[in-house]
Order: sequence, then structure tokens, then C-alpha cells
Amino acid sequence: MQVRDATMDDLGQVNAVCDASGRTRWTSEMIAARSDRIVLVAVTRDEVVGVAKTHLHPNPEDKAPAGHYLGGVEVAPGFRRQGIGSALTRARLEWIWSRDSTAYYFTNEHNTASIRMHEALNFWPVARFSEIRGVTGDDGQSELILFEASR
Repeated sequence: MQVRDATMDDLGQVNAVCDASGRTRWTSEMIAARSDRIVLVAVTRDEVVGVAKTHLHPNPEDKAPAGHYLGGVEVAPGFRRQGIGSALTRARLEWIWSRDSTAYYFTNEHNTASIRMHEALNFWPVARFSEIRGVTGDDGQSELILFEASR
């Protein structure tokens, strides 16, 4: 498996991963190269099997701090629990560490797989909210946990 920068040519395969995962499709804007974030794909035998991105939030919002946030990670169902999500996350953290000493991520309180993976990468919970940066968990039925990691 190779982790590399995503390109516009990957969009069709990224959306195949989203479709297989029952998730919203990505747009060309979401995958476009920008200086304030990174978008990565995991590739096996010329097939995109995972995708992940970061977001820079330059200003605090409510109680959510400013900084670099890990964005969504999608791994194709047949490739889960093989370390692809962790590899994408480690690569994004290396990118963040080259720019900042702190990284953030948040997830639904019920997403134990994500929580365990990020705790193994030294993220720790810092707050719980019903909404973070316009995102709610389970349409407001669950809390979101904000995590932080330091280089």
C-alpha cells in the first residue's frame, strides 16, 4: 500500500470508496490541492482504497480552538482493519507537525474504532460538545468528542 497526495484523477475512485462506505461523495473542490491542507489517498494495486484530509481553522469557533484538524477518513469496506486509516492519519500528522505543534480531531462519541485508533496515536479528549464547527453527531442525538495531540 502506498500513501500519496490525491490528484483530480483520483476523484472517481475516491467516490467509489465513499459509495461503498455509504458516505457522501467528495467534490473536486474537496480534493483540490491547497496550501493550507493536505488530501491523501491510500493506493493498493492502482486502486484507491482510502482517502483522508486535513482542515485549517485559523480562528476559534465557540469553544473549538483554532488550528489544524484531521478531517474525514474513508477506507473501503474490504480494506478496513488493515492499518490503512492509521497510515493515512500518521501521514497527515507528519504534515501538520511540519507546520504546528498541535493537531485536533473530533468524532461521534459512539465511533469507538476511530477513538481507539486516535488514542493509539496519542490523541486525548479535551471536551465534549453537541456541535463542533457546524457538525453534529447523529443529527444532534449524540455528543462529539474533541481530541488534541501534541508533537
